[in-house]
Order: sequence, then C-alpha cells, then structure tokens
Amino acid sequence: MKLLLIFFLFLKGHYTFADEFPNLFGCFCEGGLITGVAGKNDKILIDGVEIKTFENGEFIFAFGRKYKDTIKVKFNDKLKIFNIKKKKYKIERINGLPKKKVEPSKEDFKRIIKDKEKISLSKKVGEKKKLFDKKFILPVNGRLSGVFGSQRILNSKPRRPHYGIDIAQKKGAPVIAPSSGKVKLVDYGMFFTGNTIVVDHGLGLMSIFAHLEDIFVEEGQKIKIGEKIGSVGMTGRATGPHLHWGIYLEKKPVDPLALTNSDFY
Repeated sequence: MKLLLIFFLFLKGHYTFADEFPNLFGCFCEGGLITGVAGKNDKILIDGVEIKTFENGEFIFAFGRKYKDTIKVKFNDKLKIFNIKKKKYKIERINGLPKKKVEPSKEDFKRIIKDKEKISLSKKVGEKKKLFDKKFILPVNGRLSGVFGSQRILNSKPRRPHYGIDIAQKKGAPVIAPSSGKVKLVDYGMFFTGNTIVVDHGLGLMSIFAHLEDIFVEEGQKIKIGEKIGSVGMTGRATGPHLHWGIYLEKKPVDPLALTNSDFY
C-alpha cells in the first residue's frame, strides 16, 4: 500500500526535506512535534520503536526539551538517520515570589502532590482522533515574558525547567482556545498554577492554561479555536498577571511557539 506519510515539526516555520521520502518533511528539533497519517499496512519505527497509530492511521511524536544528537526513522524497509537540531535554553531568574511558593510547607506539599496527580491524569490519552486545527494561534496577545525550556531560578533557588511560555497581559484580558479540543480538567486554586484549564486536542496532545482569573468553560465541553475560555490572572505562583500556556504530548513537553509558527497539514 502506498505510504501516505506526512511529518510536521515546528520550530519558527523552518523545514528540512528528505529526498528519499518525498512525503516526509519537517524540521527535527528539540521541543518539536511531528504528526502524520500512515496506510493500513505501513510500519513506522522511530529509534527502533514502533509508533502506534490512532483512528485513520494518525500518529504523533514529540522530542521533548532534550533529545540525543540523531534519530533513526524507518518506514517499512526504508531507514534514514536525521540530525536533531539543538536549542540554547535561557536561564531565567525570578525574584519576589512568596517564600511558601518556592519552599512549600509539609501541608502545602501534600496539596502539591494532589494537584500533580490531577494534572498527570489529565495528560493521559483521551480523544483518540485529531481534534486540533491546521494551525495553532496564541491564546492571548501580550508580551512574551517566559520562554519554553528555560532553566528557572526562583528566589535564587534552582528549579525545574519552564515547560511552556508566559504571556504578560493585564488582569481580565480574554484567553481564547489556541486550537479546537475538549476540556479535560477545570480546577480552581491549584498551589502552583492557580485557576487551571486542561484541553485535550486529541491523539494525546494537551494544552494547560494556568494563573487564570476567570474560567468560562466546564469539564467535558467541546471548544473551537478562538473561543473564549477564561481571562488572564495571577492566581497560584505568579508575580504579576500573565498566562502560562504549556503543551504536552502525554508526558513530553512541547514548545507552544513551535505550533503557532507552522501548519499541521
């Protein structure tokens, strides 16, 4: 069966092409995402691991924040090794946070564990078909105040990398859906993320919106790209009003700006 295989990887709209696979295109980079459709009898392996397909042969793969230097992609009997484009990650120093938000108490830590369990559950594959649109859009217009993958130093304390982007905007500014999907989680008052929404875009791809002031959607609600879902706030761990937008393919973080700069199909 003819292989219908289209790979997309998004990093500032930059593409590389493989002559051996005319239907394969995309830039292989850290923080990127690839997706496509395979024929019924086609076999896709990445670094020796067969990639599962969903309805209609759809599949998806993310590289995460860090990846090794090369990747082996095999389509049936064809194999090619691609170099992985590396990213330089910034060090972001944020001071002025309440001490309890950087060094939680035992009671706060218990709450953090519960919040983490909710988020982890929401990242599991839900919709097994593609819900997202051809192109993602920014959920709010504003100043980019935090970038994907940066190493965070909070109140002089090293913390985990920043898995998402921060967009600074005035309190109450509208937050819209960057792509279509289904609301998987709504939570008011998480310790770190405050008022939080998780949207399922299908195939295991999830958006997380944090620090919201208002929430205008409910769990289980289907939403369309551009639909108002909340408003900018500074709930949770925040020094000023902004939106944190994170994207994950299950447990792997994806750079949201990579998705807004490229088409999916």
